[in-house]
Amino acid sequence: MLKVETKKLSDFESGKIIKRLSIWLFIAIVLFSTILMLFADFGKIRKVISEFPRIYVIGIFSSVLVNYFIRFLKWSYFLKRIGIGIPLKDSLWIFFSSFTMILSPGKLGEIIKSLILKSRFSIPISKSAPVVMAERLTDLLGLAVIAAWGSSKFAYGENYLLIIVAVMLLFIALLTQPRFWHYLEKAVFSRFSRLSRFRASIKLLEESSENLLSPSSLLVAIPLSTISWAGEGVALYLIFSAMNVSIPNLLAISLFAHSFSSIAGAFSFLPGGLLVTEGILGVFFVRIAHISKDYAVSATLMIRSATLWFAVILGTIVFLIGRRKDDL
Repeated sequence: MLKVETKKLSDFESGKIIKRLSIWLFIAIVLFSTILMLFADFGKIRKVISEFPRIYVIGIFSSVLVNYFIRFLKWSYFLKRIGIGIPLKDSLWIFFSSFTMILSPGKLGEIIKSLILKSRFSIPISKSAPVVMAERLTDLLGLAVIAAWGSSKFAYGENYLLIIVAVMLLFIALLTQPRFWHYLEKAVFSRFSRLSRFRASIKLLEESSENLLSPSSLLVAIPLSTISWAGEGVALYLIFSAMNVSIPNLLAISLFAHSFSSIAGAFSFLPGGLLVTEGILGVFFVRIAHISKDYAVSATLMIRSATLWFAVILGTIVFLIGRRKDDL
């Protein structure tokens, strides 16, 4: 049965991953080039990037890698919470391989983690899938914390953040309520007897969700998410610092802009938040922070290259290096 399911998942074959990456990379370059031509002077942007101090590159990518490292700690913590123990080497490979799916809508493709856990260790998807969900929810809450701190420095975006946090907390409350799962049981399995074979899987899903989204778990996961994603906000701050952009509250602006645009990109459900994230960053830098278009577009291009595209390329390389014949 597992072999049949694995064959159906042909989208995860190495050749198709590279092809999909190439297509999205081409689309992103075309879209971003169009934006550059419409809103900024490409010659000036090329000059800004070419004169960028290379010494700052080390700090930028170090900040991004800090994000990955702390998120891996959170991934490991979540696995431990639900009793999944796998070798460190495999855990690292699975975590970084999931970066190949960042370009899926809302990062839903990161369910590849659960598929690999089933393929390699026969761990039910219904047990591990809530880990991916908990990662995404706590990532968003961590980003919201960062955005809230940033907005407090220049009074912008508070109402949007309150709505976003309220929606996420409501969703978490729903998933941790036994009454929700009891209603699901009654509404689905009582009416459709053919689905009764999924009862055990739903029970695992319920237990994992309640464990991972419990207050004690969130007290660990949300701070880890906040610290990790702050790393990418710091990377954006370093980019502006290297460009000698000098405005009040530059760190707060960088943290807010990165976190808020990341949240918007996730809720847009566009692959990798393409266009939405870039658009919000550009508009915010020019209209709210009053940074010149050339620096704003250059910084947007560089931070997205150092985060989104670096992650996809890194994940693809790791996936191809560690992939076994019996994997996806």
